[in-house]
This record gives sequence, C-alpha cells and structure tokens, in this order.
Amino acid sequence: MSEPVNILLVDDQPDKLLAYEVILGDLKENLVKTASAREALQFLLKNDVAVILIDVCMPELDGFQLAAMLREHPRFQQTAIIFISAIHLTDVDRLRGYAMGAVDYVPVPVIPDVLRAKVKVFVELFRKTRELEQLNLKLERRVAERTAELEASTARLLQSEQGRSLALAAGQMGSWDWDPAIDEWRWDEGQHRIFGVDPSSFKINAETIAALVDPEDWDALGSMVKRMSSGERTQQTDFRVRRPNGEIRWCTGTAAAAVDQDGQVVRISGVTIDVTDRKEAEERQV
Repeated sequence: MSEPVNILLVDDQPDKLLAYEVILGDLKENLVKTASAREALQFLLKNDVAVILIDVCMPELDGFQLAAMLREHPRFQQTAIIFISAIHLTDVDRLRGYAMGAVDYVPVPVIPDVLRAKVKVFVELFRKTRELEQLNLKLERRVAERTAELEASTARLLQSEQGRSLALAAGQMGSWDWDPAIDEWRWDEGQHRIFGVDPSSFKINAETIAALVDPEDWDALGSMVKRMSSGERTQQTDFRVRRPNGEIRWCTGTAAAAVDQDGQVVRISGVTIDVTDRKEAEERQV
C-alpha cells in the first residue's frame, strides 16, 4: 500500500475545513488544515504536498495572491492547486485564477463526489510523478556506477597494456598461439625478438622451435603440452632459448588451453617472458 501523501486545506473558516476533512477522509491521505495563507506557507516550506485546496476569499492574503506566491517558488511550480469559491466567479476571475496557477475550480456548495474525484486524480498524478523521479534517480545512480566501473576497467586495461607495451618494447615479452588441429602457429613481434629470429623469414613449426630451445628444456615443454591435452588447462615452466647467434636467454612460459564442448583442446595460447636479466642478477648475488 502506498504511503499517504499530504493534502493541504487552506480556509479561514473552521466549519468549512471540517467539511473538507469529512469529504476527503475516504481517500486515506494526510489532510493538513491551515486557517490562513501564512500558516499554509509555513507548512509548505517544510513539507511536500500533492494537492492544495485554497479558499478564494480569505483575509490578509486571498487565494489568488497565495497561488501567485507559490508559483514563484521553484518547489511549488508544478503543485496542483484547486480553488474553492463561495461566490460566483466571472470568466475574468477564472482567467485570473488560472494565470495565478490554479489547475481547477470547485464551486460552493461543494459536491462531495466531485471534490473527491478531482483531488484523487491529482493525488495519483503526484504519486506517479514521484515514482518516476525515484526511478530516474535510481537509473542515474546505476548509470553513474556502471560508468565508474567501466572507467576503472578501462584504466586497468590501459595500465596493463602500457605495461605489456613497455615489456614488448624492451624485448622482454612475446605472445603466441597454436591451433593443434591444423598445426598452425602465430607469433607476435615480441616472440620473434626473444628467439632472435626474423619474422619475415622464420617458419614457425615444432621442428624450428625445437632447434631454438635448449635440448634439456624441450622435453619439459612437450610434457607441458601433454598435460594440457589431458585436462590441465594452464601450465607454466622455465626454459632456455638458444638464439641463432649463440646467445642464451632464460625465459618463463605460461600457456592456457581452450577446449570445445567435448573437452578437446582446440587452441593453446601463451606468453613468453625473457627473465635473463633477473637470472643473471640472482646469480651475481649468490
């Protein structure tokens, strides 16, 4: 059930306020009675209201003047105002009232069903508007949160890519990909640089790679591939590369397998990191 909303009743005659209260009681809303425009303003400055019922003829400030003051305040520019008048209003009076911010008129004697129906319409409109505003706020918060997440993710990716680019630029990292079904290999520039071969002329296959890996380490690489084929999806091992010019580079290789619906390995991708500088530093410390 929806929470009651405020309906403000403004009339200097207590018996009329009581009558409005009885008529509108069935709506189960919060009926607030005020005896003057001043009291009404004091309440409005601290509370939101769905509908304001204003008596046109009141001492000090009349209904038209109160409505004009309300429409000048940003909070009440869209608040529904119903004028109740015990005197006959001419078309000029009605136009003046609409110009001051009235949205409807109810003549006296008041017909209870008519007044209830009019007020109920504006109460429901107020609720729908407030619900829409709350939904918009939630949506804005979600968009802001999602945007923050995307920005953070983008920053992490950028940082990671920058780190990888620095490693590639220094010749310390390379990536590769192998399709076992067709025995197709793909190396990036960093992988060629680590192995010391020319991308334009080096043909990548098991034989040419084996020729560049220290024989003592080649079996370890083969065992890693076999373990991945039998179910272990990621593997890591250290190995030595013997470049064509005779230089030896220490490397750490990490690989991950992609499988199909039957669990068969369809692709193995990996990263090679040249750790020679670290190895040499460790040996110097011993």
